[in-house]
Amino acid sequence: MDSTLSLYNEIVIFIFFVATVIWIGLTFYSSLISQEYLLKASLSEKKSYMLDIQANVMWYMRWSSLISFSLSVYLMSFLSSIEFAYNIGTSLASLLITIMFLNTWAIIWRKQKRIIAQTSDWVKCESRYDLAIRTNTLFSVPLLALMLYSAQAKNVLNPLLELDGSIGPGWSSISLWISLSLILVVELNLIFGKNRNWMDSAKKLLISGLVLTTIIGYLLRFA
Repeated sequence: MDSTLSLYNEIVIFIFFVATVIWIGLTFYSSLISQEYLLKASLSEKKSYMLDIQANVMWYMRWSSLISFSLSVYLMSFLSSIEFAYNIGTSLASLLITIMFLNTWAIIWRKQKRIIAQTSDWVKCESRYDLAIRTNTLFSVPLLALMLYSAQAKNVLNPLLELDGSIGPGWSSISLWISLSLILVVELNLIFGKNRNWMDSAKKLLISGLVLTTIIGYLLRFA
């Protein structure tokens, strides 16, 4: 099958990667640098930082996330016409992008606005804001790995979607469901839980992201 990309699709993929790099880069900055600073800053320093710096960071973060997510939807429909391209790796990557996009717009941005405005619940918002950024950072590590995996995977034995549009054998893979469960557990911790010991510092967050990536990567080798 001729899967040579058109100039249009090459441009779309390039814009997608640029937007994703900006989004993930700012997410890493927010959790590894700014959040560590805010933990030690005074009340006046926090407000000044959130208003003068982090608000600008958030502007680029949320719009780059929107571009990345929107183009990923197009790319997933495009991949469905390429043999074996729609596999467990690409489906997990699309799930992570979707969750991170929703976290960015529905939680991080909304909580940041309330923190800056110093509403009556701003302290509670700050805790959820911090946890949401850390959760997205945690997800960013396996997302990058899955994007690389999906781009390089040439021979997938268990695709999720066949070329004729029918459901592929990948849906019965235990690797898919274990990976999905791990991702959902982390996201549910954001919705119903709190900042855990294994993600309460920059170092622990990176280690946790690498552990999650290693587990998913190991599972994919047997998918």
